[in-house]
Amino acid sequence: GPLERRRCRYLRTGRACCQMVEALLAALILVCSSVSYGSSGGYTGLPSLGGIYYYQYGGAYSGFSGADGEKAQQLDQRFYPLKLPVARAAMAVGGCLLVFSCVLILVGVLRLPWHFPAWLLLECVLDTVIAIGIVPALYCFFQCLLGAYNSSVCKEREQLYQSKGYQGFSCSLHGAEIAVGLLGCVAVVAYLLSAGLAARGYRAVHKLKQKPVQL
Repeated sequence: GPLERRRCRYLRTGRACCQMVEALLAALILVCSSVSYGSSGGYTGLPSLGGIYYYQYGGAYSGFSGADGEKAQQLDQRFYPLKLPVARAAMAVGGCLLVFSCVLILVGVLRLPWHFPAWLLLECVLDTVIAIGIVPALYCFFQCLLGAYNSSVCKEREQLYQSKGYQGFSCSLHGAEIAVGLLGCVAVVAYLLSAGLAARGYRAVHKLKQKPVQL
């Protein structure tokens, strides 16, 4: 089959599996963080509201009238910018990690580490740096979100929606944001494992390079 071809054999290695897992995790982080970014009113509950489009096209304001409706819209417009920067940052990180993982997979398929073994050392360093960097990034992510949810705007908004019987607007982390944290923790483990495999791959390639006759 295709995996038996010389260049595609790399996709069966442990390093390639780690990199594909990293790409999947990055894509999921990108999708989950986009939930906060894509909700123009700070939408926080897909199951409870029945869909993002229900909210964006005015259905969520159907229980309001007059001054209450205008106040709800104003509170949404004030609350959304509080979450927007951290949502954009999380999407940017997820996108960069996705591109990085895809590049590593392509490099492995092209057998660049065999021709330039030093690449494996660089890959090991980059994986370690990313794994360590994800930890403070997650801390900042949740600190910014909690700051937005603990704001007076969010509290007032929550009370207004609850007075009309709406659910899903509480000032707490929603499922997609919690998922970003869990995916980030798994990504830390994946990148550390990938760094170890890159270091082991460098030793193996270096040893084979010293014995070309046996190769």
